[in-house]
Amino acid sequence: MTTNIQQATGESGIGSRKDYHALNAQLNLLALDGTIQFEKDHEAVKRYVAEHVVPKTRTFPSVLERLEWLVDHDYYEPDFLEGYTDAFLIALHEQASQARHEFATFLGAFKFFTSYALKTFDGTTYLEGFEERVVATALFLAQGDESLAIRLVEEMLTGRFQPATPTFLNAGKAQRGELVSCFLLRLEDNLESIGRSVNSALQLSKRGGGVALLLTNLREAGAPIKKTEHQASGVVPVMKILEDSFSYANQLGSRQGAGAVYLHAHHPDIMRFLDTKREKAHEKIRIKTLSLGVVIPDVTFHLAKTNKEMHLFSPYDVEREYGIPLSDLSMTQHYEEMATGVRQPTWLQPHNEEVKKTIAPQNCSPTASRCTTAAVKRERFRCGS
Repeated sequence: MTTNIQQATGESGIGSRKDYHALNAQLNLLALDGTIQFEKDHEAVKRYVAEHVVPKTRTFPSVLERLEWLVDHDYYEPDFLEGYTDAFLIALHEQASQARHEFATFLGAFKFFTSYALKTFDGTTYLEGFEERVVATALFLAQGDESLAIRLVEEMLTGRFQPATPTFLNAGKAQRGELVSCFLLRLEDNLESIGRSVNSALQLSKRGGGVALLLTNLREAGAPIKKTEHQASGVVPVMKILEDSFSYANQLGSRQGAGAVYLHAHHPDIMRFLDTKREKAHEKIRIKTLSLGVVIPDVTFHLAKTNKEMHLFSPYDVEREYGIPLSDLSMTQHYEEMATGVRQPTWLQPHNEEVKKTIAPQNCSPTASRCTTAAVKRERFRCGS
């Protein structure tokens, strides 16, 4: 006796595929005439809304009863609604409903109801459609200005204006993150600053913000710590800690943590920094989700244009000799004196009779396998393969 597997497991059993997913997948298959089957994607949108969204959406007898229920059950903040009359709230929802918004693509609809739409705390029921999210956002941003709220609804429903992700995601919700998109942090060359920055990255990521961190001031791998040579670990271990932090902290699962780190092009760890993105990099140093950025001053472009060697400078030595962190120093203005190891101590040491001062340039040419230093206690540092 044989058993039909599909009958045994049911239509929605393990391995089954929803019709709307199958329709959306046909975008990757050309029609017989060689054209892309956009109509399949439009059909997928209709199927998705009809088969998934509508059955899982809670309905209410009226606009005011819906808003009252959402406030009473801690889904909406009451404050942003108190600046409007009941009649205006009803009229604005009707205006949004009459626009008869339709998602242009299946991925757009799927993303909205997966990440943006308000759901019950158990995640099983939708409490908002696109129009309701637009109205809530407009009411929140208008702060009691009825004419502004009307214009915002119109602009968002026509696609002429789209608030930043954290704003559109969080506006009006009682359980929400922040309304801003990006935060910038700077790490200083000590463990206290590194620890505070990791904690700040966790907290900001939890609230839905993307975080960029400047690592330029961290001393390079092999730099001394408390005058003991070859002790510093460099920027890569800090990058690994930050990547794990962003992966751990997300905004209630609705938005993954997003982080970026920046390093000065003349930092001795620049090649190690870039090598972390190599596909064949060792797992201990490989960076997968953290974004990388390089701070490039004007002098770097000039060196590249004239095909000259480029010097790398230790943040430890720069701060020791100049009294300011590497990120605060104008590389374009001071590059030549740092590269030659000679400078006039004018504004830094106005009463000093010394004529020359030395710092630690590291000479790194495209053909050199090692970087050399001048007039410092450290010997050499490898700057990349």
